[in-house]
Amino acid sequence: MTILNQSLFLKIGAFLLVLISLKPVNAQRVISGTIDDYSNKMITLSVVRGDMKVPVDSVRSNQDGHFTFITKKWYRPGMYMIQTEDGNIMKLIYNLSDIRFVSHKSDENSPVEFIDSDENQLWYDYSIRKNDVRARQELIKPVLQQYPQNELFYQQAIDAYNSLQFSLKRKVDSIYNKRSETLAARFIRADAPPIINLSQDFESQRQSLKDHFFDETDFADTMLISSDVLTSKMIDFLSLHQRPSMDMVELQLSFMQALDVILKKASVEKKMYLFVLDYFLEGFARMGFSGVTDYLSNLPHLDNECMDMETLFEIERIAGPHRKIIIGSEAPDITMDDIYGNAFELSKTKGKVKIVIFWSVTCPHCISILPEVKKLSTRYSDIQVVSFIISKDRNSMLEIIDKEKLNWTHLSDGAGWTGPITESYMVYGTPTFFVLDENNHILSKPSGIAEMEAVLTNHFDLKK
Repeated sequence: MTILNQSLFLKIGAFLLVLISLKPVNAQRVISGTIDDYSNKMITLSVVRGDMKVPVDSVRSNQDGHFTFITKKWYRPGMYMIQTEDGNIMKLIYNLSDIRFVSHKSDENSPVEFIDSDENQLWYDYSIRKNDVRARQELIKPVLQQYPQNELFYQQAIDAYNSLQFSLKRKVDSIYNKRSETLAARFIRADAPPIINLSQDFESQRQSLKDHFFDETDFADTMLISSDVLTSKMIDFLSLHQRPSMDMVELQLSFMQALDVILKKASVEKKMYLFVLDYFLEGFARMGFSGVTDYLSNLPHLDNECMDMETLFEIERIAGPHRKIIIGSEAPDITMDDIYGNAFELSKTKGKVKIVIFWSVTCPHCISILPEVKKLSTRYSDIQVVSFIISKDRNSMLEIIDKEKLNWTHLSDGAGWTGPITESYMVYGTPTFFVLDENNHILSKPSGIAEMEAVLTNHFDLKK
């Protein structure tokens, strides 16, 4: 499961500005390598922060496959990533020391030897060991799921699975106990998978994993932000809360339970809390999980005492736009001419329930759902539809409006996804719906027609 980034380019730009503005803290170092079969090809170096990878330099290898990056003074300790032209990736840990390595092939499965940087050798050896353990465990899982439990072979499979997971844990514990001062050891400890108790039934195993998933993760260690270790682990934790049979409401409630655990743990350190909040608000907004974003916008578990001004500004930057569209708040005003040149102002249309739909002429699902919205709106006389079209193709929008006989208010600013209206409503995909009550307060942000119909039926029944 991957959770996906208001404007990715703005975030990347802000991230780079922060990096560039930092005071120099280290002398220049080198990150160099030799890949035997990789002559005269481009190699890119990126800095990693959560699931964001920002390219910071690129070089071309020589005839021998050798390349060198000279680090900039603003490079900070953390995880970096080298990527070849053919898409192979190697994660590195830069901790203000030189890094040199040799690989016989550009294939990511090819063995790597680090000449300098024992930290990277630690990380690399651990990564290889973990991947090998996971591959072997995947081979054993079908036996545990399907083989008769009263057979000797079933117990042998359990023993083999336990041997794998406990051997990896012993390796991780040994690395951390001996090298806890290194970034590698801290990343490895946080990254290590939790132990599964195979003596329990499946549901008990799942609950035990939920209870102990972050036992070895130090949320006070803000260096985890400068890697993809924490974000990957948090996504794995969320996946424990999913079931195939869940509908949208059930799934969002389950995710909120998981996020409550994560944010409580992250609240031990304000910088960590803000990182986690920003990461999940962005991700769930893009997925259209409005219930989750409303929950996150309320800043659960944040300690408001002794809050400095810088933190308050950062909270407003992260959560402020989402707070403006939580259920119960007054919808952001829309003041503009419609596509026919008639003046429109949302704040002056009070008295009717409104369906605000953001759609695009290039979205097949939008086109198919427009007649359904029309049917729903004609069922109730006290409904107005405000259609906002995220498109620059006027001819196509007029053709669709005429074909479907959509006698609505149609708006379009021609700005696409970067327009002020789409940004104020935090629209990441189409179709996106808002149901407003008679006073233009947000009644619902339904994910589809069925949910919208239920909201409208309930609202009008309550008014009777």
